[in-house]
Amino acid sequence: MNLIPRRFIAGIFRALGYHIESIKGNDDSELYSEFPLNSLNNKSFLNIGAGTFNHKHWTNVDYGSEQYAKVQNKFVELNLMEIPQFPFENESIELIYSSHTIEHVNDSAVKNLIEESFRILKIGGVLRITCPDANLLLNSVKNNVSKYWEWRHEWFKKNFEIKPKEIEIEDFLVREISTARCRFFENEIEPLDPKIIREKINQLDSENFLQWMVEKNIFDGNNPQYHINYWTFEKLKNLCNEAGFTTIYHSGFGQSLSPPLTNTKIFDNTHPKMSLYLEARKE
Repeated sequence: MNLIPRRFIAGIFRALGYHIESIKGNDDSELYSEFPLNSLNNKSFLNIGAGTFNHKHWTNVDYGSEQYAKVQNKFVELNLMEIPQFPFENESIELIYSSHTIEHVNDSAVKNLIEESFRILKIGGVLRITCPDANLLLNSVKNNVSKYWEWRHEWFKKNFEIKPKEIEIEDFLVREISTARCRFFENEIEPLDPKIIREKINQLDSENFLQWMVEKNIFDGNNPQYHINYWTFEKLKNLCNEAGFTTIYHSGFGQSLSPPLTNTKIFDNTHPKMSLYLEARKE
């Protein structure tokens, strides 16, 4: 029996708008070939705000809460809002990764996270941070690109049982930058109304507008999933500079200069369409 050539099958699927990719195993050991064996055995790779993450070489660091208890794997307990000293020795860590965590805490907590990362990273170690890109989200509102937000309709339907036509584009921005002040929450004391947001956008430059959106936010330990802060590349870069990092660069989905972090099966897979990616290397 003659086999149908793979190239022929791939051509048919491409014509239909699909892409065929070989199924690969979960072993990514080759990405860690440059690291010493003791670092691998000691799990000297940190995922801060790890959630469901699980990898044999990585140590999860997370905030224990009822909200996330059902999905969290074994982790080192750390409440970023307490401005803690991280429980790791100076220059003992190879890589630090944090995905969609810093929007949940205030500036002081993130400043401490970056300073502690600089302290515990080895020379040549990399800190990679991903989070919502506030400028991208704001520009979608300024340019009234409603189609961009179709992926968020389900959240509003699930939480408020409302239809897409009831949602203003400004409501999506509130969801990502100042969640608790969404106008659809019951008993919200100071909701951010779309009309007021439009007025402020016209009155303020981008940085001052974003600061206005978050200035009344506080961390709620009962709702750690809420976003209370905004981040831009420049805002993050400034904190990295202050912490001692001198090599700081804008990255992208799966574009890390550290091989382990290019594995998009386990990294960078939280809302890449709205994410900012930054890396800082300790020299």
